[in-house]
Amino acid sequence: MNKLIKKIRDHYCRDIINRLNDIETGIGVLINSPSYVHDQNSGFNGVKGRKIIFQDLLSNYRFSHIIETGTYLGDTSGYMAKTSGIPVLTCEKNTSLYSLAKMRLKKIEFIHLHNMDSIEFLMELSKNPDITQNECFVYLDAHWGKDLPLKEEISIIASRWEKFVMMIDDFKVPGDDGYIHDSFGTLKYINMDRLKTRYNLCAFFPSMPSSQEPKPPIGCIVLAKNDQYAGGLRKTNSLRLFEKPSIS
Repeated sequence: MNKLIKKIRDHYCRDIINRLNDIETGIGVLINSPSYVHDQNSGFNGVKGRKIIFQDLLSNYRFSHIIETGTYLGDTSGYMAKTSGIPVLTCEKNTSLYSLAKMRLKKIEFIHLHNMDSIEFLMELSKNPDITQNECFVYLDAHWGKDLPLKEEISIIASRWEKFVMMIDDFKVPGDDGYIHDSFGTLKYINMDRLKTRYNLCAFFPSMPSSQEPKPPIGCIVLAKNDQYAGGLRKTNSLRLFEKPSIS
């Protein structure tokens, strides 16, 4: 009974906590960082290995668009846009965070920011053949608070896009517990066997040991169709293929 009460309390208190966090974040941004600054510390949670992966992917693929869910304050949006020179389509559901990101990114013309739910955003983009029939890099980072749309996001991308590389933030890295991850960020949560069966996806993880990062890094996973298009991932030194251990 105590566990049930705690679960209900945490569920309803989280909205209040998140609103207080939004206020604190907004004040901090307005005082310390009203505009995006492109430097070595910006983007991808400051994870050095993640930036190497992104740069390797830019070298191995010809992305026409970068798609992001969960803009937050726009640091990763700005980093991807400035590093690649590729149009970035990004969405943020939280109106306060959307307004802060819009203010901080206003000088970068080829970032297209939308105040939308990530599922609605991806469904809308999926209607545009200029996007779905060309190579896209997709960065999923809209999992925050009580909303965990990750499974639906993966399903939309995997079933409606022809060529894509999908990176998911806050993910457990098998074999390296030094990588930080959220509670949902496990292979059990997204069920890799089901993804292979239904969408023919393969998974890759950072090859850089967490110990080589200057501070405890946040993990990620990279997904793509398990066909010739995944060849660019297989020859990317900053990634390693996930192979499920066989049961003897």
